[in-house]
This record gives sequence, C-alpha cells and structure tokens, in this order.
Amino acid sequence: MDGRNTEVLKFRKAFDFAKQFRSAVSLHSHTMHSREYLGRLPGYIKKVPVASWLIEREIGRVHLYTGRSVNFRRTFWTPPLSPREAVKLEQEQIENEVRLRPMVSLTDHDNIEAGLHLHMLARAFRVPVSVEWSVPYAGTVFHLGIHNLPPASATEWMQAFSEFTAAPCSEKLRVLLTELDANPQILIVLNHPYWDAQASAAGHHQSALTRFMREFRSLLHAMEVNGLRSRRENRAVLELAIDVGLPAISGGDRHGCEPNAVLNLTSATTFGDFVAEIRQERRSHLLLMPQFFDNLRVRLLESSWHALCDAPGEFGRRHWMTRVFVEDESGVPRPLSEHQGTRVHRFVDKLRWIMALLASPQMRPAMRLALLGSEEASL
Repeated sequence: MDGRNTEVLKFRKAFDFAKQFRSAVSLHSHTMHSREYLGRLPGYIKKVPVASWLIEREIGRVHLYTGRSVNFRRTFWTPPLSPREAVKLEQEQIENEVRLRPMVSLTDHDNIEAGLHLHMLARAFRVPVSVEWSVPYAGTVFHLGIHNLPPASATEWMQAFSEFTAAPCSEKLRVLLTELDANPQILIVLNHPYWDAQASAAGHHQSALTRFMREFRSLLHAMEVNGLRSRRENRAVLELAIDVGLPAISGGDRHGCEPNAVLNLTSATTFGDFVAEIRQERRSHLLLMPQFFDNLRVRLLESSWHALCDAPGEFGRRHWMTRVFVEDESGVPRPLSEHQGTRVHRFVDKLRWIMALLASPQMRPAMRLALLGSEEASL
C-alpha cells in the first residue's frame, strides 16, 4: 500500500468515527521548548492589509530615532503552552469532537524536553518522546519528525543529531537514518517538504528536495500533510507521496492555542501499533478538522497573536514578555522584560497592539473579506 491508499476525510459532526476507528492521533505540535525566530516575519506582514503599513512605519521610527535597524533574526518567541497544556488541548479536541481515544506526539524544534517531562508523568500522559529535527542539506534545511524515540536513549540521539548539524554530511545522515529505521517503533516523517525555511534562491529548495528524496527516500516512512501550510502545497505533497510510494500522514504544526487542524485516524490503541500501521501496512487515514478550511492567513495571524498575548502560563510564563527574547551581540538571549521601557520594548508593544486588533473576533469577518480569494479550494 502506498500514497495512493491514503484516505482523506473531512470532519463531520454527525459521523460516528468509532464505527471504523479506535483512536485519533495528533502529530507535530510545539510547546514552550521551541524557539521561533522572527526572521521571516516581515515577509508575512507584507501580505496583511493595514498591518504592513503600521509596522513598517514603526520600524522606520526606530531607525530614525536610534539609528538602529530592527533585527528580526535575533528575536524569537517561545510558544505559550507547556507540554502538559499542549497535550490537554489536543486530547480535548479528539475526545470532544472526534470522540475517539487520543494519542499525541509533541515535536519541538531540536528539543525533546516536552516528551521527557511528560514521560516522567506516564500515569497521566502516555506520550512518546519525539522531536522535529532540523536537517541541513545542500544549502537548505529539511525538517524530519522523529516520533517515539526510546526514552532511555533519547538524549544520546539528540547529541548525535546535534553533532550532525554542526558538521553535516550525507554519509553521516545516512548512518543516522539507517539506525533510526532499524528500530520498528520509530516513525520518520518528512515534515512540510516544500517549505523553504531558509528562503533560498528560487528553485534551490525544490532541487535539493529532489536530491534528498533520491538519496534517502528508502529510509523515510511518510510525508506530511501540514495543517498550517496552504492547500495547494498540501495537494503537491499528496502527489509527491504517490510518486515516491510513501503514505501521507497528518501534522498540525500547532504553535499557538488552536488545536491541530489535521489528525490521523487509526484502529491502533497504542502509538507503537500506529507506527506499525504506517510503516508496515502503509495505511493512513487523514482527518481535516473544521479549522483547516478557514482562511490560512487569518489562522496564522491568530497564531501569531497567541505568541504575544497572556496565556495559561505554567512555570511563570503567563505574561507575554516572559516568552519573547532578543539576542544580544554575543548571541545570548535576553527576555524582553530586561528591555522594559526601551524603544525596543515600545516597538514590540505596538506590534502586539496591532496583532491584538487584527486578531480580535470583531475584526475577523473584515479580515476574511480583505483576504478573500487568497486561499484556494479545499483538498
């Protein structure tokens, strides 16, 4: 069974999913342990009416009064939810809407603290130790969802990933992927394959993807349909999955407080059995939740606002300023609270005000109207 046998279902409230499936799986979402750099924020802002003019004006004011440019590449935020809050959010959507047994795999960027933390609370949270590994390759970066690492050796795996990132080479990558593939409990997913995180030259990422698939396709287990990428891009992923003979699998890519927009349905009751269903039977059932069909730019705007608003806030992270950081000249991250009262703080505060306005429920109909036609037809 290959990508042609991936089934894509649209959520319907009245449908009894329990007649055919036993569990729903939420894959690929982020917690407080991910760093989200703002290097590409200006490009996104340009696509949002009003916001682009307001924010560009504030950037100009900072330069006028201080002579300094706003360096978004040195600014990052961490998602608002703790591991426990993130799992609860995903579980509640599955239990309340889909009415199936929930399974959740959290994949922070190059970090397994969420899974390790929850593994210590195994009685309450039976979650795998997983990671979204950033893999440098041919001048770009691919993101691999590595799900269900053995807890006893997960730290050693992360050290190996870090060593590869520091000195990447294809031979070393093949060794690592071969060793991961040899464990039948581990699932290797190529996340959002068409997303060029490095904003490389036109056509470069696509060319590198072709080479990457030619070299490592046999060591991958699935391609990701991503809940925060465009439907056009996700259709291309489904076509690629068919071309290379891999199943397509869900990945919500949640960073804020909206639960994942794409889930997997399965007859498995354990994560290990779900991995076997994907790897051995190559059988995948995708479920598109209602939020998947909302305007993507509006959803991304709301997700950005979640980064800048107060949150439930375990571990003293309720206030938004505790989750935004600016790297100093030596690369050491400093919380925005240390910049309180400075022009940097005032700039971020104005950015926050603009995001709050645009993401408010009162503005949502107007934003949908302004962005009408910016998202293509559904899958």
